[in-house]
Amino acid sequence: MPSIAAAPGAVIVTSNKRDILDTTRGLREADDDVWVFDPQQVAAEPATWWWNPLSYVTDDDRARELAQHFAFASRETGARSDAYFDGAGQQLLAALLLAAARGGHPVSRVYSWLTDLNNTQPEKILREHRDDAMAEGLEAVRAAPERQRGGVFGTAQQMATCLGSSRVAAWVNPGPTPRPEFDPHQFVRRGGTLYSLSREGAGNAGPLVTALTVAVVKAAEDYATTCPGGRLPVPMIGVLDEAANVCKWKDLPDLYSHYGSRGIVLMTILQSWAQGVDCWGERGMEKLWSASNRRIYGGGVSDAAFLDRLSKLIGDHERLRSSTSTSKQGTSVSRQLQREQIVDVAELAALPAGRAIVFSSGARATLIRSVPWMAGPYAEKIRASLARYDPGAAAVPYGIDDTTAAAVLPPRRETS
Repeated sequence: MPSIAAAPGAVIVTSNKRDILDTTRGLREADDDVWVFDPQQVAAEPATWWWNPLSYVTDDDRARELAQHFAFASRETGARSDAYFDGAGQQLLAALLLAAARGGHPVSRVYSWLTDLNNTQPEKILREHRDDAMAEGLEAVRAAPERQRGGVFGTAQQMATCLGSSRVAAWVNPGPTPRPEFDPHQFVRRGGTLYSLSREGAGNAGPLVTALTVAVVKAAEDYATTCPGGRLPVPMIGVLDEAANVCKWKDLPDLYSHYGSRGIVLMTILQSWAQGVDCWGERGMEKLWSASNRRIYGGGVSDAAFLDRLSKLIGDHERLRSSTSTSKQGTSVSRQLQREQIVDVAELAALPAGRAIVFSSGARATLIRSVPWMAGPYAEKIRASLARYDPGAAAVPYGIDDTTAAAVLPPRRETS
């Protein structure tokens, strides 16, 4: 919340809850435009604008990238993969996305093509635009045995399920009446705040949230390339809340460090290490962890293996221990240095509210006292935002009680 409130430039936020929107929207819209992408009505936001996912598809490589976002983000945790059908389905989806973009069709046309195995319009469009390799791939799928063809189309349909939703369609198609169209390239230059919301579970809008997030970040990267030093003149902040649920970006671990050097500051918020492993695999999660300049543990985790890892990163300290022995010759005292863990697994698991441990590049781990927004510099503006946008604001006292204050705030100094 403080990062969003204090951001000097463009901000992108993902989440599966409306609280982050309600708390920061009011203060962000005071200075810049606010865009709320809410195809699943997480915050009951009307579709007053739209974004065309096909605007990202400028060539066959971009079509493959977009198809990858749909494939990866639509994958169920723990679901078995099929080397042939998953790859072929993703390639089929890429070809149809490229055909729709080349032909000037809305993205919803892709789903209708996937449900009509005999419609050869996509191949014709691709041939007209000299995308022969993609056209040949489509023709090969249609010429395959019926069971094989049905399996490939069925796999691609599952990847693009959200495109078949009438509720989602209003956000990614122009519609009958004129509405503003979101342009990622203008957004990263002019500034503003983009909130992308999606629920979890089958058929969610996560693939579109991922695609929109990537489109904005790529636009920021393109803009940074034209700026002095290859960096954005004003940093762009990306708060990827619930990233492993609603913004499954396959290449994120590989790109994390690179984007930081471009002035694109990404913050990935996960419930646990295991959640990250479910999304990116053990190796991918290791990459993401290592590429982060700051890693923050806020408690509430019971994964002993992960906590042991943190304990080792925090390190040991030396303690002088004394031992006394008695014999006929008298009493002797010996002293020796022993190394002990600074914080053990049990202590990490029981980290109290209002405390966090920060691991920063080039520095030892630091135990910090967090400051709740109610006691921060933006408290009044956040309260005003909640009063305006939170449906239950009247029933909730957004203040800080004495018990909470004692737990999370430093003691007051008495003055005479």
